[in-house]
Amino acid sequence: MWGHVFQSDFGDWGVKGFTLPVVADGVTLFFVISGFLITYLLLNEQEKSQRVSIPKFYMRRILRIWPIYYLYLIIALSVTALWSDSNIWYYIFFGANVPFILTVGIWPIVHYWSIGVEEQFYLFWPWIVKFTHGKNVKLLTMAVGLCALWLICKWGIYLGWGTTTAYRFFAVTRFDCMMIGAIGAILYFTKAKWFNQLMSNRLLGLICLLLLFFSQPWAGFIPAPVRPQAIALLSLVCIMNQLYRPIINFENRLCDFVGKISYGIYIIHPLLIFLLSGLYRNWSLPLANGLAIVFIYILITLTTILIAWLSYRFYESPFLRLKNRFAIVHSQNSMK
Repeated sequence: MWGHVFQSDFGDWGVKGFTLPVVADGVTLFFVISGFLITYLLLNEQEKSQRVSIPKFYMRRILRIWPIYYLYLIIALSVTALWSDSNIWYYIFFGANVPFILTVGIWPIVHYWSIGVEEQFYLFWPWIVKFTHGKNVKLLTMAVGLCALWLICKWGIYLGWGTTTAYRFFAVTRFDCMMIGAIGAILYFTKAKWFNQLMSNRLLGLICLLLLFFSQPWAGFIPAPVRPQAIALLSLVCIMNQLYRPIINFENRLCDFVGKISYGIYIIHPLLIFLLSGLYRNWSLPLANGLAIVFIYILITLTTILIAWLSYRFYESPFLRLKNRFAIVHSQNSMK
């Protein structure tokens, strides 16, 4: 959300904005968290019930993702009158990464590309977990192999063995980053001793946290094909460090509240940026550039949180309660 506030694709505030240091890598962090959480819950389910129920998995994902996804899709395209765009079918069928790769995305829903990647990952990864039958070494080998294969393809195309579009496909569709999260989940679930010792090192966690937050000054020096993997590895260390020896305590009511509505925040914020930026220009507030930037960030943050909470409370919650009927193993926050 913060990274998109001053992007011209979403809105024009009439002021010169700036970019917060961590926002460019937020989606990569999201992919790692997602790969970790989904894999860990599947492994828990397999251990508890001796199987993975694929139909129940898909029902949980449908009830979590689809309701607000399609509601926002309808509202955003109605407000902007972009229903006639020929690329709309990609968004309806969770292929939003395709127009994003081809640089023909529909602007109020262009951020759906990451949800498309997520949904496509779900098409094959639960099946792989299911058919390894709890053989975690085999599952780990497959995860490492898939991650390596993705990297090899990116390197090959980057070196001239393919087209720019092919490279963008592998760069945008970041299954490799999700695999890094999955690898972390497998090692954490199996209580690998070396992994536990490494990831519980608070100094390493602090260094990775600082490198992740201030990635902009140094990430540009890393070759493009491995840059997302570098950020993904830093993200994994930060995630694991939080599980072993937290540097920052996120176990509080505020973080729990934001966590519950975070999906809604991600879904709805582009349209709010567009609408509020238009209102702001009409207000013509006599604020200095620095004060204007602070005001805009506060305005977007509070408004988006409010709308996301209303959506969660009065629209998403019934679907989430239904989702829990299909849960064999619950995440810590049962409404995730």
